[in-house]
Amino acid sequence: MGDKPSAGLDVKNAAAPPKSKVVSSKAKKGSVLSAIEDIQRMSPEAICQEFDRLVDHTQRHFRREAHMPCTAFASQLQRCLEQHRRESFKCFSAMDDYRLCVSAATQEHIERLAREHQENDLDRSRHSSQEHQQEQPALHPLPVVPPTSMGVAAAKTEIKKQGQRSWYKPWSWLR
Repeated sequence: MGDKPSAGLDVKNAAAPPKSKVVSSKAKKGSVLSAIEDIQRMSPEAICQEFDRLVDHTQRHFRREAHMPCTAFASQLQRCLEQHRRESFKCFSAMDDYRLCVSAATQEHIERLAREHQENDLDRSRHSSQEHQQEQPALHPLPVVPPTSMGVAAAKTEIKKQGQRSWYKPWSWLR
């Protein structure tokens, strides 16, 4: 009873579901799916090594500033506030020194960024002016027209045309 299958039923085919058309997508080279499959084939050690390599490669593109301005003033202010927990007014001079240091450091940083930006713009303009010197047409200045007065009568008729309500006068919205 246990060796033979029962009356015409095939045990191998009974357990298998009927065949259906399953479309298997093959990963194209350079696609996200192929990258995922490549990662899944890697060992955990290889994944860690690749991650470390990418971190090193990425960090080269970012500048690290080791110098933190105003640390001396910050530590002085912190010590003062810790000593005078309930009397912070005694630390006003340290707070003022720290504020002045931070504003000076901020100004220096802004000026340095502006200089770098200006130098980059000059470099770009030099390169673009050399490449596209013939392509740019001459620019003509726009004519300057002096303002003219409308007169009181014209202003009153303009106000009457608008009606009584105005979007920039909220008190007129409720009329």
